[in-house]
Amino acid sequence: MAQRSAGATYRGAPIAGTTVFTGARSQQGYRINKLAMSLTESANRAAFQRNERAYMKEYGLSDNEMGLIERRDWSGLVAAQNLLEMGAQMRGETLDAFLKTRPGRAGTAVERDR
Repeated sequence: MAQRSAGATYRGAPIAGTTVFTGARSQQGYRINKLAMSLTESANRAAFQRNERAYMKEYGLSDNEMGLIERRDWSGLVAAQNLLEMGAQMRGETLDAFLKTRPGRAGTAVERDR
């Protein structure tokens, strides 16, 4: 989940409901960022307008990511990815399959022996 208000301030006052955007968050959203940058070319914008879903599939976006873009849910796009989703994508697995390989088999934190 995205960090919320973790040290995000303006002139010393906390900014409620903001997402801290870091280099790591940028890397997690690489496919979406690459798609967005492609839209700087008019030919790509035209292709996107002709068939949004097909264009997004070319960039490997998940159904969830495509839905967020189709709804123009910009806040949702920023908050959408977490480390577990990224791990699943890196291994070419569904999130459910990936979670079954994690300690506790549910993707939750577990107590470790020290």
